Amino acid sequence: MLIVDNEEAICLRLQRELEKKGHEVFYRTSPLVVLEELKEARRGGRPFNLLLLNVQMPEMNGLTLFSRIREERLGVETIIMSGYQDEQVVMDAIRSGANDYLKKPISLAELDASLFRVQEKVIEAANSNAMYQLLVADDEREICTRIKRELDKEGYRVTVAYNGEECLQYFKNNHMDMLITDIKMPGISGLELIEKCREITDDFVSIILTGHGDYKKARESLNLGVYGYLKKPLSLDELMTTVKKGIEQLNIRRGSVVNSNSNHKITQINTKTFWKKVLRKNRKTYNTRKNNC
Repeated sequence: MLIVDNEEAICLRLQRELEKKGHEVFYRTSPLVVLEELKEARRGGRPFNLLLLNVQMPEMNGLTLFSRIREERLGVETIIMSGYQDEQVVMDAIRSGANDYLKKPISLAELDASLFRVQEKVIEAANSNAMYQLLVADDEREICTRIKRELDKEGYRVTVAYNGEECLQYFKNNHMDMLITDIKMPGISGLELIEKCREITDDFVSIILTGHGDYKKARESLNLGVYGYLKKPLSLDELMTTVKKGIEQLNIRRGSVVNSNSNHKITQINTKTFWKKVLRKNRKTYNTRKNNC
């Protein structure tokens, strides 16, 4: 875990109490070094799994730092801390993707409860996303690999195809919830691919990837029932948001909203054990990627 707060006394208190529970905890009083440190830890195979981030800091606002962390897709769960009773701060933090919010002064009971809520959200998201099959089609292998890697992190079940024909054949033989396809591919184009898939079933949502010069055609595709389009080079944060909203739209169309709490039993486990498991998973993922490079 990493605590980021310009007040060192708060950092030391939280570090001391969390270490009593067996957590490995570090702290920084300057937010300026945090982004690079998170990147370096991830490259080194020991990524931080949880960030306790103060909002009001003189060198950089915590929400600004959080936004940059999100843009880098560093996969760190975040709890926002603030000494001010500002509802807008809370709304901005949660809207930006923060897992939880704590008001200072922070009691140990509130901290424990917040850690457990984050734990539940991580398990719920993994369980929920694993229900969905996504198919990605792009003749640029690097883009396919990048999209799959990021969607895999979120727990989705992702298959890639490098041309329209291969994608269509896989779609015929497997139930898919979402199709993400480049608008321009040799052979079958992205829009042609979506039309052919619709002849098989319309029980899926589609997202178009478009390069420079294809924006008009991509916008027109929305009138053909395509859920959305993303411009290249891809923003990973925009990709995740669009996929998530697309799945929500699919559930509405199907007449059901997935409630993970009703479909999956979430067992209350010790937070120390939980975060150790997350760390082991991240190390395994890192080593696998390193060996495949």
